[in-house]
Amino acid sequence: MKRFVTTLVFGALSWCFVVGSSASAAVVDDLTTALKSGKADVGLLASFEYKNRDDATSPAKQFSLRTRIGYQTGNFHQFSLYAQFHNLTNAWEEFRHADGGEADRDLIADPDGNRLYKAYLDYNGLPQTTVRLGRQEIILDDARLLGNIGWRLNGQSFDAVTVTNKSIADLTLFAGYVNQVNTIALTHVDLDHFYLINAQYAGIKNHKLSVYGYLLDTESTADSARDSATYGVRVVGKPGMFNYALDYTLQTDFADGEDHDADMLNLYAGATVAPIDFGVGYSYISGQDGDDRPFDTLYSTAHKFNGFADLFLSTNGGGLTPGLQDYYAKVATTFLGVKLSVIYHYFDSYEDDQFDGTYGDEVDVVVVKPISDNLKLLVKYANFMQDDDESNGFANPTVDTEILTARLEYKF
Repeated sequence: MKRFVTTLVFGALSWCFVVGSSASAAVVDDLTTALKSGKADVGLLASFEYKNRDDATSPAKQFSLRTRIGYQTGNFHQFSLYAQFHNLTNAWEEFRHADGGEADRDLIADPDGNRLYKAYLDYNGLPQTTVRLGRQEIILDDARLLGNIGWRLNGQSFDAVTVTNKSIADLTLFAGYVNQVNTIALTHVDLDHFYLINAQYAGIKNHKLSVYGYLLDTESTADSARDSATYGVRVVGKPGMFNYALDYTLQTDFADGEDHDADMLNLYAGATVAPIDFGVGYSYISGQDGDDRPFDTLYSTAHKFNGFADLFLSTNGGGLTPGLQDYYAKVATTFLGVKLSVIYHYFDSYEDDQFDGTYGDEVDVVVVKPISDNLKLLVKYANFMQDDDESNGFANPTVDTEILTARLEYKF
């Protein structure tokens, strides 16, 4: 089963070529037209990042150029193909990463290299339905559990079969089977099974309701396997000038994994009083509680949540044993075409027997300036300040961290 998805992709491609070679001249013409009448896309991203953790390592510095080139074919008997090639070149590489780099410097998770980032076959022959087979991004809801880790330069994709159906008004049904994760470290994680179910209803004006279930079965057969069942509900709304989001997720045992009894809660409430957007939120993620393991945020876009200094990325994989309570406030505005966002976080732990104290607080600033329809400039600064009170007898597992990132992105 490991290569089930890959085998199906090559089988489907082979079928197309067999049809094209053995069918009538009209069919051959249709196939040729579909291949030639497609659309290409190109994305160029220049990125500079500086990272300084207050520990024994030296600051990390990076300047990179990412290139992505894709091609979407036209339609051939309700089938179409898409492929995207990815290259990351680190012109300035004074940092440590999973594949090596400079061991005495801080970590930046962007090793350079090449990959086929996307390669999938779409079938649209069923009413209001898309069947997608192959290497693809999967982003569900706000990406808190499944995402493409789009902030990191290599990104994350999945070898999968997915089905999206919109045949019932206001209802989007998504189902997927994943057997491989293509990571931001340019490595691959084989899975026995990863089943995804997500249903989103938008029939209530200015509201959306999602319910979901994700069943993860890794290749490990040990009791400590990451295997888990994750179920949840999410509600978002924009009534008038106000907006809010609420989600609750429960995680239990599945397949070989044991001691999964964890949960996650996210709350946000905001409003828009032009030209200001503002809001407050709370995020709770359970940690190690006796034999019960911490909550695992699966394969999420973790950078998007709990501070841009990335102190709590270990929620992916269930590694945040003290748990987390994140109280935050944000304000954003646009002036002269420049969007400015400022976010303040106060981070507290949750589990008394792991780390019974405050992690610290953080200030994040994001500036985005569209230069043209295809060109955008982004600058992001994050400053995490550790709480150094150890009166509770526990050493704070975090450290002061600063990250400055500047990016120029061009797409066409």
